[in-house]
Amino acid sequence: MTKKRAAICLILHKKSCTRPEVKAAVKHVRQSVDFEVYIPWRGKDLRRFVRQAIADGAQRIVAGGGDGTLNAVVNAMLRKGKAPKASLGILPLGTANDFARGAGIAAGDLISALELACSGKPTSIDIGSMNGQYFINVASGGFGAEITATTPQDMKKALGGAAYSIMGFVKAFQLQPYKGRLILADGAVKEGSMLVMAVGNNRFAGGGYDVAPKACLTDGLLDIAVVSGERPERLGDLTEELKDPTSPKNKHLFYRQLPSFTIETDRPLHVNLDGEPIQSRRFEFRACPKALSVVLGTASA
Repeated sequence: MTKKRAAICLILHKKSCTRPEVKAAVKHVRQSVDFEVYIPWRGKDLRRFVRQAIADGAQRIVAGGGDGTLNAVVNAMLRKGKAPKASLGILPLGTANDFARGAGIAAGDLISALELACSGKPTSIDIGSMNGQYFINVASGGFGAEITATTPQDMKKALGGAAYSIMGFVKAFQLQPYKGRLILADGAVKEGSMLVMAVGNNRFAGGGYDVAPKACLTDGLLDIAVVSGERPERLGDLTEELKDPTSPKNKHLFYRQLPSFTIETDRPLHVNLDGEPIQSRRFEFRACPKALSVVLGTASA
C-alpha cells in the first residue's frame, strides 16, 4: 500500500540538514505537527519533488534554506504561471535571508520560524517575473551583482556580507557605467547610465540593504531603483537621496513603482535573482499580482 503524503512538506537544503539547531527545530516541531522532510541533492530533484508533492495533495511546502532555495521552490510551485493549491512556508537557513527579513520572519529562532511556517495563516502576495523566471524578493544588477558572480567563494566566506559592500565600492569606481534604457509598458523610453539597479518585490537584498524601501508584497507593483552612472561629487549626496528615494529633486537615484517594464543594456549585465546569477542584455519585468499564498511574519512589509 502506498503511504499517503503528509499535508506539509519541508524541503531542506542539503548543507543545512546536519546543523544541530536545524535538527533540534525539526524534532521539536514534529512533536505537535506532522510533516514530511525531503533533502534534494540537485535542483532537478527539488523541482520534481515539489510538483509531485502538490499533485499528491500537499497543502503546504516549506522552503528550508536561503534565498536561493526559496527561489527554486517558488519557481517549482509556479509551474507555467498557474497559482498552486498549496501555500508556501519559510524556514530561513541562509546567510542573508533577505526575503525573511522583509517578511518579518525571525531567522534567529528556528523553532518559532518552523512552527510559523507549518501552522501560520498564508497571505496572497505578488511575485515578480524576469524573462519568464520568477522571483519572490529582489533582482539586483550592476557592479553589486557582478561582485556576487565573480568574487571567489573563499573571499566571500572570509569577508561575509562585507564582501558585497567593500569590494562593491572598490569596483564601482573602476568599472565603466552600464548604458541602457528603460522601456515602459506604454512604449515611453528613458535612456541613461547606471552603476547599480534593484528591482524589488520585497525590500532587502545583499544581506540587509534596504534597496527598495517603498516595496510592498501586495500592491501589484515592482519597485525599480537605479543609481546613475554619473558619480556624485560627494557620497553623502547619494546617501541623502536614498533616505527619500521618490523625491523629484533626486539627481543620482531613479526610483519608480511600476507593474511592468523592460531594461536593455549596451553590454551583458550581471543580475542576481534572489541569489541566483543571470547575465543578459534585455530584461523583461512584470509583477504577478497575488500569485502565491505565503506565510508571513507579524511585521511583514
